[in-house]
Amino acid sequence: MILGKLQQYPEKRIPVAMALVTTGLMILIVGTVWPAHSLPIAHSGTDWGDFFRGFVFGFAIVLELSGLVILAAAKRKQL
Repeated sequence: MILGKLQQYPEKRIPVAMALVTTGLMILIVGTVWPAHSLPIAHSGTDWGDFFRGFVFGFAIVLELSGLVILAAAKRKQL
């Protein structure tokens, strides 16, 4: 739905892409400080803690890559 709206309004691609990249970087910080956090779910065992930390890292990477793809498409459209 969001990507469909971006096709209709190409001037909004760059702000949306930068928001995705910024959100991905913020979530990456959460994954980095995960072992030092006092939340009970962070210390629910080695396997679960590693799973949630890896999930957070993966989600951050997906957000950053999707932002970069949208930025590349916007740049290609400008040329």
